[in-house]
Amino acid sequence: MKEQHITDESLFATYRKGDMTAFEQLYARYRQPLYLYLLRLGHAEATAEDIFHDCWLRIIDQHAQFDGNHFKAWVYTVARNLSTDTFRKAQIRRADDQQNPGDQPGMISTERQQEGEDCIELIKNSVAALPIEQRDVFLLKEEAGLSLQQIADVMAVGRETIKSRIRYAMSQLRVMMEECL
Repeated sequence: MKEQHITDESLFATYRKGDMTAFEQLYARYRQPLYLYLLRLGHAEATAEDIFHDCWLRIIDQHAQFDGNHFKAWVYTVARNLSTDTFRKAQIRRADDQQNPGDQPGMISTERQQEGEDCIELIKNSVAALPIEQRDVFLLKEEAGLSLQQIADVMAVGRETIKSRIRYAMSQLRVMMEECL
């Protein structure tokens, strides 16, 4: 069986039996997407790296708590909880809490609109400008690829709440990114 066809849950079960190669495969699968998720939540690179590693330490320490279902949702739950703890400990308010009402993040000059890089920057800024709950839901859906129910479980809210947050996030992103559409 090829590595890409082995489920995360199977790899984690194999790791729990002592196979470090299985752990290394899981780590490699989540290295980039989980790290990018933490960056897009608003962490500096060094902090995102620390949280990423703390996440894997927590997964190793609490491996017995994993029920065998939805490994991806569990990993992102651990990462999101560590992220929230980090913000709380540092008493840092996230970017959208610090903005002035007159600020319009994601706006770029008309001269720069011609370049594709500007649209990429606009997308990043627009996602960062979303309210916290909408940004979290958007990133868990688009970056992590979690289902609505998995996101609801991660965030401990109802599925309908998740659907509403995604709808509002998408609506706001369309408005903010109108220049690139």
